[in-house]
Amino acid sequence: MTNLSLNLVESAEMYPDRPALRCEDTTTTYRALVDDVARMARFLIDAGIEPGDRVGIMLPNSVAFTVVYYGILYAGGVVVPMNPVQSDREVTFFLTNTGAEVLFHAPQCSAAAVRGAQATGTRHLQVDDRRVAELIADRVPEPRPADRAVDDTAVILHTSGTTGVPKGAELTHGNIGRNQAIIVRDLLALGPADVMMGCLPLFHAFGMTGGLVAAMSAGATLVLIPRFDPRRVLETIATNKVTVFEGVPTMYSKLLGAADQVDADTGSLRVCISGGAALPVEVLRRFEAAFGCIVLEGYGLSETSPATSFNHPNAERKAGSIGTPIQGVQMRVVTEAGEEVPSGETGEIQVRGHNVMKGYWGLPEATAAPSSTGGSPPGISAWSTRTATSTSSTARRTC
Repeated sequence: MTNLSLNLVESAEMYPDRPALRCEDTTTTYRALVDDVARMARFLIDAGIEPGDRVGIMLPNSVAFTVVYYGILYAGGVVVPMNPVQSDREVTFFLTNTGAEVLFHAPQCSAAAVRGAQATGTRHLQVDDRRVAELIADRVPEPRPADRAVDDTAVILHTSGTTGVPKGAELTHGNIGRNQAIIVRDLLALGPADVMMGCLPLFHAFGMTGGLVAAMSAGATLVLIPRFDPRRVLETIATNKVTVFEGVPTMYSKLLGAADQVDADTGSLRVCISGGAALPVEVLRRFEAAFGCIVLEGYGLSETSPATSFNHPNAERKAGSIGTPIQGVQMRVVTEAGEEVPSGETGEIQVRGHNVMKGYWGLPEATAAPSSTGGSPPGISAWSTRTATSTSSTARRTC
């Protein structure tokens, strides 16, 4: 039996009374979280959601996001994460593109969400933590997660659309499950004693796989902050004894800038991860010196679940690089004709491995096109071109 939500269920069985989530003044144990997720799954099933149906989430980092996200997976559905600040036009596109049956949205984005949902005839529910609790209060928990296959789609994550109209990357239960397991084991050595900062948006691949799913799988505590504020983050690290921080380069710069303004003991930090863009070497070195912990730089993208390569903690690290491929993943730098380039030459990165998406939702031609130089569709056996250029055949630097 395969279902990404099983990782959460297993953590609840092993650590039922440990805190799974902390958000504002609320702490949710693993036992309580799984019970809420099972009730949300029953709510969705009662609403007609069947395995494979798509359900949109337009929520900030919150308990509500977590319960709805895992409730959809538990029921066998497919999660369609959406940025809460998207316009009604974008909402309409994402709902139309995926054929989503239901959209859960936050009160603060109700105007765009409702207009977008009404334009597509999609059922929509305005929720926050309190409203989710009310919706599921009288539901009998679904006894077990729906049985899904490893290659069944778990999440449809839309690209940024930098090459045109956004495309929905189909990430499977196997894609995300394997990717988070490698992050937990090889990069973070994450366990139930750890406390992870959850200030990366959960609707993004980095925050979803590397944050939410990794923490829940490891039995760790995830401290959720809906919006990044450097002073608040530093105070939260001190108050909650955060051990793991994940962020984009601008977050590291802002934390350094705020460190002298906030009297906060951040000595609990043991490892940080940076992704999403290139982290300036000077910022990395200053941060490691100021906070006394290592920063692991890595690279990934929506289509690769997202982690592809990283500077590994127990190997030689090279500041300013994206490190080496994670376990089970191969990377190479090629010309437009698909020929590998010599070291030091510019080309495009190709990725092959268990992390490569199933395909672009409803776009078989777009799915096949980027891997044309590899001669086969995306997947473990394919070379898949998904990225910007690199400056060497060892992938020394990318965007």
